Amino acid sequence: MYNFFKQKEMFDVAFQLLEENNLKEVSSLGGGTALAVYYWNHRYSTDIDIFIYDKENRTHLLKPSNWSQEIKSKMNSIGYDENFRHNDIYTEIIIDENSKIQFFDVIKKSYNPYLKVHLWNREVIIDSIEEIIAKKIYYRGDVGNARDLFDIAIAIHKEPDIFTRMILSKDKIKILYETVLNINNSEELKNLYLAEIILMNPNSEYQILANNAISYLTLFLENIVASYDIGYELSSEEYIFIENEVWVY
Repeated sequence: MYNFFKQKEMFDVAFQLLEENNLKEVSSLGGGTALAVYYWNHRYSTDIDIFIYDKENRTHLLKPSNWSQEIKSKMNSIGYDENFRHNDIYTEIIIDENSKIQFFDVIKKSYNPYLKVHLWNREVIIDSIEEIIAKKIYYRGDVGNARDLFDIAIAIHKEPDIFTRMILSKDKIKILYETVLNINNSEELKNLYLAEIILMNPNSEYQILANNAISYLTLFLENIVASYDIGYELSSEEYIFIENEVWVY
């Protein structure tokens, strides 16, 4: 349904850059593009997000000043025009106004953060679904980004006990709940979410969930946070039971 040829081109040069700096075996493709290309094919996603799981900060190795001539040539061929950002934890290579390659130094947020798969004609390391969703909650749970909430809703619908496989504080889940509740209580914010969903053009298989993600997440997370508030640890079976109760669409 979606054409990810541009993302493959971006990943190919990012993969070579990792190889040249001996980072291939500690780096993983993650984010929405990993979900869309490998796991679900649920929406279009533009960026290539690479997560580096190493004891030392290595993103400085990926700066343009360290690129080989071959990397420079390939970057230019896919649209790179010396638009680059770098700080202590990430390196960002802007390809065009809609696409970028990002490298992050990270610590895992789930118990099984990645796996090896065959993707785009090669063996690559890719973040697990729970790792991708945990990062979205940890780093952007307070933002209310439509694509993040859509992704989180799909993950919960498919694997209701997914939180049991994450290394997240309960406060992070509570922040996500407060964000979703705030949207659910505002007609303006709900309409904004739906407008972003229309632009996203989700796969028809997920259209009902996309349209109802806010109310669905509100009900599900309300139950989870209530259990936190009384100090009760939910079992996997109880997560599944709650999801079955709130999925009424």
